[in-house]
Amino acid sequence: MTKLKYTLLLTLTSSLFVGCTSTGPTFNINDTMVVKTIDGKSYTIPKGTSHTREAVTPKAIKFYKKIGVNNCKDGDITWEEESFAESINSIMRNGTKEDGIALYREAASEGKVGCASAH
Repeated sequence: MTKLKYTLLLTLTSSLFVGCTSTGPTFNINDTMVVKTIDGKSYTIPKGTSHTREAVTPKAIKFYKKIGVNNCKDGDITWEEESFAESINSIMRNGTKEDGIALYREAASEGKVGCASAH
């Protein structure tokens, strides 16, 4: 009887966990919004992202190319999926520069960071 109770408890817990995690919002790069920057230009970025307020510098463009985002150009802004932004802030406070770069590379390969041009 005890094994049955544990099995039922485990099944219930697993069902609740799967149900709770599968119904949350997911990041969709195609679901976009328009934002304005300090200079008044409009950019279309994915919803659920944070973005820079000013145009990228040549150094930032070089970094984004290094991590695998090749469409950044002068006048663009960068954006990051919000949960990634939280992760990178934690790494920057507690980790190493190499950890941060590795996390950026992973996010770039998953489409969680990018650049947007003004329109």
